[in-house]
Amino acid sequence: MKNVYLQAFKAHGSANDGYLSAIERNTGLPFDIRRVYTVINTQEGNVRGYHAHKSLFQIFFALSGKIVVHCEDINGNQESFELNDPHVGLVCGPQIWHTLTYHDNAILMVLASEGYDESDYIRDYDTFKRLKEGNL
Repeated sequence: MKNVYLQAFKAHGSANDGYLSAIERNTGLPFDIRRVYTVINTQEGNVRGYHAHKSLFQIFFALSGKIVVHCEDINGNQESFELNDPHVGLVCGPQIWHTLTYHDNAILMVLASEGYDESDYIRDYDTFKRLKEGNL
């Protein structure tokens, strides 16, 4: 599926000392970071998301626990990704409907290509499906 893929980042360190992952220019991120946010204190099985973006790129990381991200593109192609390694993120580009299901006290960190802009959100699934027809 176009605009959605897993991206691994190098982890430096050891089991004794811990690991560090740096995410910066020229490390595989397909956009400049303009916003960072987290979702914490999630309940087991809680589902969030239920939206797409018109132009925003994001990368999702499960800093702890497990997050299952279900994605759908405007052509109806669907794929699910399991995030459970803080050194691997899911790049989610524009026009991808996504839901995130939280497990094991998951903590989500998101890096975004732009600041918050409500007008970039597509929150209605029927409106999202009409993107294929070029109606947005």
